[in-house]
Amino acid sequence: MLDLLGGEPTALTRLRMVRSKPVPFPPEPVRSGVIQLTRWSIARADRDEGRRNLWLRTLDRLGLGFDS
Repeated sequence: MLDLLGGEPTALTRLRMVRSKPVPFPPEPVRSGVIQLTRWSIARADRDEGRRNLWLRTLDRLGLGFDS
């Protein structure tokens, strides 16, 4: 932070995570709906002997999967 405030170019201030903004979380109505869908899907997979629905398979393909 001090290097950024001082305007000093260092190896740390050149990092991509320092130079760019992070991906924002979706707005609240969407976020809570996605969370509820994910929770419901995980509970259903637990009930159905581990069979994952389309939503959980999609999250797995994106690298955001949950092992229940």
